[in-house]
Amino acid sequence: MTRPLAIVPSVGDANSTDIVRVPVGDTELSCVRWIGRVGAPVVFAVHGITANAWSWANVARRLNGEIGLVAVDLRGRGGSCDAPPPYGMRAHADDVAAVITRLGAAPALVVGHSMGAHVALMCAERHPDAVDGLVLVDGGPPLEVAPDADPNQVLEQVLGPALARLRKVWPDRVTYHAMWSAHPAFAGGLTPDMERYVLSDLAPCEGGFRSIVSEEAVRTDGTELITDHQVRGLFERHTEPVTVIRAETGLMATPPPFVDERFVAQYPQHDWRYVAGSNHYSVLFGEAGASAIAAALGDALATTH
Repeated sequence: MTRPLAIVPSVGDANSTDIVRVPVGDTELSCVRWIGRVGAPVVFAVHGITANAWSWANVARRLNGEIGLVAVDLRGRGGSCDAPPPYGMRAHADDVAAVITRLGAAPALVVGHSMGAHVALMCAERHPDAVDGLVLVDGGPPLEVAPDADPNQVLEQVLGPALARLRKVWPDRVTYHAMWSAHPAFAGGLTPDMERYVLSDLAPCEGGFRSIVSEEAVRTDGTELITDHQVRGLFERHTEPVTVIRAETGLMATPPPFVDERFVAQYPQHDWRYVAGSNHYSVLFGEAGASAIAAALGDALATTH
């Protein structure tokens, strides 16, 4: 697979940004690092199933340098698109723990969005010495699926548009940008942070551009979320209180929410925070969602440090 277009460190953010490559096991993972003030605590962020590390830019800005943030590109995504298998929650969790340790930050607060919330939970379970707190953003509880459901059909139902995006050759970056601009979840338009996130997902190919996200990685990870009983039990097994931020609507900005309200009553030990008017994407990219996440990270650090 070809590598992504070069990403230039941002200018004018509240804290400076760079990209680091961290050796983990048999490969290296790319991480986007927003550097806080000297002595600031550092949190580690995990993106969703077809996303990349730049999805955390708006949250990092709201931390205003008082908290540093390292967002990991998981295997098969972003700057780690060439990293080989294994995929799956266990492999990703081991990678995140290795990044935390390599950067000398263990134990650290970990925040995950969507699938990244499952990775964060698995990281805390497998590597308790690397994790001292979690914030989960519109993810963590298991996806609702029938016991006899066909995993491939479920993946198409949940991720159909995203999977189609990975297979398509786009004639130019403008067309790709226009596709995202028309997405129901971004009715308010794309912010500069969102534009950078979208365009960093592209690489040149014959006939134009295509997404650098590995469909093999997405299918492996998605199937595990649907069929692996140990993965599906992560949220139930994690009895220590965590903060869970919920969006009002799902992936296409329509009901039902991605994280059902029944979990709020079922697991009252957690700090449940609701972002009204947000959807599964805007809870991370939007102003209200990013501010809620930044506040949650500050609160979590206050209780763990």
